[in-house]
Amino acid sequence: MFDDHDIHAFGIFDGHRGAAAAEFSARAIPAFLQNYCHTESPSDMLIEAFTKTDAAFRDELLLCCNSKRITQKEWHPGCTAITALVIREKLYVANAGDCRAILNRAGQPFPMSKDHVASCADERERVTNEGMDVKWQVDTWRIGPAALQVTRSIGDDDLKPAVTARPEIIEATLSSQDEFLVMASDGLWDVLTNEDVISIIKDTVKEPGMCSKRLATEAAERGSKDNITVIVVFLRPVSTAERIY
Repeated sequence: MFDDHDIHAFGIFDGHRGAAAAEFSARAIPAFLQNYCHTESPSDMLIEAFTKTDAAFRDELLLCCNSKRITQKEWHPGCTAITALVIREKLYVANAGDCRAILNRAGQPFPMSKDHVASCADERERVTNEGMDVKWQVDTWRIGPAALQVTRSIGDDDLKPAVTARPEIIEATLSSQDEFLVMASDGLWDVLTNEDVISIIKDTVKEPGMCSKRLATEAAERGSKDNITVIVVFLRPVSTAERIY
C-alpha cells in the first residue's frame, strides 16, 4: 500500500442477506486504509475504517430507499469482515464476525482473531445488554428477528447497535518463526480445524494461490455448506524447492 513495500493489507468480506454489504466494504475499507497517517495508531485506524465503512454503507442504503431505488421491503444486508495489516515486523488483524485468521508460528496455529457469534457467552451478554433479544433456535443462539448468528458485522442496520461494526484487534510482532498467515470465511472453518489448515499447507506446494485452492477444495470435499473464501500470505521468502515440490 502507498507504494511502500513494507506495508500490506489483506481482507475478506463475507456477505449475508445479500452481497451488497460485502461488495461495498471490499471497496470502502481499502480506500479508508489508503488515508493511513503514519502518526496514527494502526489499531485505531482499522477500527475507524470499519466503523466509517459501516456508517457509509447504511447511509447509502437509506439514500437508495428514499430515492426508491430499493423496492425490497425489510432488506438489511450485512457482512462479516476480517482485515490484516502488515507494517514491517508488526501484524494487526481486525475482525468483526466469524471469519478467522491464524498464523503458522513455529509449526503450530496461533490464533489472530476470535469468532464473534451468539454462542459465545461474552458476546451474547454484550448483545443482550444493548437490549436485543438472543434466542436458541434449532441448533444455536440467534439474534433478533433476523435470527443472525454473528454478533459483529458491517451493515445489518436493523440490528444496530447490538450487532456492532467495531472490530476486535489482535496484534503480533512477527519473527522468523512466523511462516504464513491464513485468513478465511467461516465456510472453511466449519469443517477444518486450525491444525488441519496448517497440516494441509505443509503438504502443499508453497505457492499462495495453490495453497488457498487446496484448502477451499478440501473444505468443499468435507461437506462445507457455506461459501468458502481463503487467503494465504507467506511472510518470509520460500525456497525454490518448497515452491516446486
